[in-house]
Amino acid sequence: MRVRDRSTYPYVEGGRHSPRWYDQSSEAVVLRDGDRFLVMCEGGPCMSRLEVYPPRLEIEEHDGTYVLVDDGPRDEWLYVFVPNPA
Repeated sequence: MRVRDRSTYPYVEGGRHSPRWYDQSSEAVVLRDGDRFLVMCEGGPCMSRLEVYPPRLEIEEHDGTYVLVDDGPRDEWLYVFVPNPA
């Protein structure tokens, strides 16, 4: 996994765990606060999201919300789309 330089984008608002919440001892690359990385998506309009570490726990979309599933190794993390009630 290639990690890009720290983000120069303005900080994106949203609930997050602190960087120390995540155990990165078994990860090939240790991410620092502000590093950018891809998180795959299941359902909804996106295939993946470019996120800033630590990632947002929820991302609002027009038709629903992506919820972060961050159990296990980082390369298995994904956003699961939960549609708004009809």
